[in-house]
Amino acid sequence: MSREEAVQKWEKAGWAFLLIFAASDFFSISIAQIAAAGMGVCWAGRHVAEGRRPDMSPLFRPVVVFIIVSLIAAFHSLDVIESIKDSKDLLHFFILFSAYDLLRRSFWKTGVVFRVIAAAGGLVAVVGLVKALRRGVDIYNRISGFQDIYMTFAGLLMLAIVLGAAFALFDFRKWRDGWALAAIAFMAAAVLLSLTRNAWIGVFAGVAALAFLRKPIALVALPLVAIAALVLSPPEIHNRIASVTDPNNESNRERLLVWGAGLRIIADYPVFGVGQNSFPLVYPKYRAKNVKEPHISHLHNNFLELAAERGLVGLAAWIWLWGAALWVTAKAWRSAEDDKEVKTALAACMGGVVAFLAAGLFEYNFGDSEIQMMFYFILAAGMAGVSNAGAFGQRKATSDLS
Repeated sequence: MSREEAVQKWEKAGWAFLLIFAASDFFSISIAQIAAAGMGVCWAGRHVAEGRRPDMSPLFRPVVVFIIVSLIAAFHSLDVIESIKDSKDLLHFFILFSAYDLLRRSFWKTGVVFRVIAAAGGLVAVVGLVKALRRGVDIYNRISGFQDIYMTFAGLLMLAIVLGAAFALFDFRKWRDGWALAAIAFMAAAVLLSLTRNAWIGVFAGVAALAFLRKPIALVALPLVAIAALVLSPPEIHNRIASVTDPNNESNRERLLVWGAGLRIIADYPVFGVGQNSFPLVYPKYRAKNVKEPHISHLHNNFLELAAERGLVGLAAWIWLWGAALWVTAKAWRSAEDDKEVKTALAACMGGVVAFLAAGLFEYNFGDSEIQMMFYFILAAGMAGVSNAGAFGQRKATSDLS
């Protein structure tokens, strides 16, 4: 087998695993992780066969720094073995590198992958809606699709809605993409009926970011859409929305008490924190006396959780990563010209980061493997867009000369 044939075989296998991952993350974490591992192996195999060093994306430096800081935090942990075991989620960064490499070189396929994700999200949403119709909307028994936890279900759909809205706003193909509007509607309804407030906030923030990129004046319409959704919603959703700003709501009071404990932990372990997955070991010492739930596994806030478990150094590295993602995509946006595919990828990335961070103010969604993996994939698409931002002008110039 020649080198070129070997490279092509690795490439085809990598794309097969990528498409499996894009669809399966909504249905089975086991299949998604196997597909992600396969994609990583094909990525490495391709470049070994080619004999070239891969392009590691514009986020390589902040990713490496975050990984190093996380490992240092693990070795400084209150439970080193547990923290090292929990650090396996750092391997998910291979999704970012391998998907970026595939999408960067065959960027025209990005739109196909986005549509696969939107279709998978739409199907999962329908499953959730059917469950809601059968048993009603219940705060104590929420819909969760194929996931064990309703927050995972809502968080994945949140990212799929933003991604679907991105190609609907920037690369909508009138006759071919009509189904996508229905898929987005199903996903939005499922997230609403899941009664998951952090996902509501994330969807609103992410779509607002997309609307601003498309046409800033469009932001005026978002509150009207939200009001319409509220009017058409069942009473359970009205009550849930009203609880968001209610200081007497039991869930809100509990969360504030938990956050207070988190701040006290950070004050005592400011540099590298207590170590990954070691928060439950120290929480009993710092929890408020009047807390309702004495045993919890995380702080329901990405920023506080990262600071408590990986220290302020880890939090700074984590913020650098997302800040760098927003910076390079916003910079590339200016040079994307009229390339719809590039703008779609950049918009999906920026909207996804905004949605993820907004939802993460009220939930530790970074600790959810399915959401984390899908988020890295959206980052990969955005970075591939950054890499291709200047290509449209070159293609157009070549076309004009021919």
